[in-house]
Amino acid sequence: MGDEKRMARTKDGAAPAAKVPPEKGVEQQSLQAAPRLEVAIATDHVLFRDGLSRLLNADPALKIVGQAHTEKELTRVLRRERPQALLFDYEALGPNGEGIISRLRRAAPATRILVMATRSGSERVGQVLRAGASGLVGKHLSFETLIRAIHAVARGEVWADRRTTARALEHLTTRLPDAEDRLTKRELQIADGVGRGLRNKEIASQLKISQKTVKSHLNNIFRKLRLDGRVALALLAQERGAQPMT
Repeated sequence: MGDEKRMARTKDGAAPAAKVPPEKGVEQQSLQAAPRLEVAIATDHVLFRDGLSRLLNADPALKIVGQAHTEKELTRVLRRERPQALLFDYEALGPNGEGIISRLRRAAPATRILVMATRSGSERVGQVLRAGASGLVGKHLSFETLIRAIHAVARGEVWADRRTTARALEHLTTRLPDAEDRLTKRELQIADGVGRGLRNKEIASQLKISQKTVKSHLNNIFRKLRLDGRVALALLAQERGAQPMT
């Protein structure tokens, strides 16, 4: 009986090490660690690209998964890596920036494009939004602002400073009358979903209708409000934030 109660020992006579459970805080921290937001960079300037990549990779919430300086290379990166966001240097990728943005959106529709530009006025914002970008951040702004902009567009939001957004809306909507006077209740609900960054599948799920029906309503909304696309509608819906379109 005494032998049975005696502590088990290893072959060399030493007692085996006790198994220490992981600290609760460490375990919870590893479970709660969110995946890093994957970002690609498009610019022709190697020094700027490398420096920006190092700065963004130093942020624990971000991860650079690709860099490119031509449209062809960039298309390959987006299709291979499928990042949530793309930083697009407007001046560095040639005179046809809007055309490139539009083609990239078709090639990788799940990737949100954030444009970096020297000029960040309402006219430039309107141009890139119509092309399919999700926002524009001026190169004169702080690195912290760039970080906030990246996270915003990755969440499906539209990024532009308040004053520029208001001016861009004048170009995008041509001073339209109130949307409530032109849209049905269902169309208003869908417009609100677009303004909150929801995709067609998510809107359809919330409203308990098919994705095909959502797409049909969106086409009607674009026609009635004379908007160029989803981003313009998102801008309009977000500008009306004090009056939810529900």
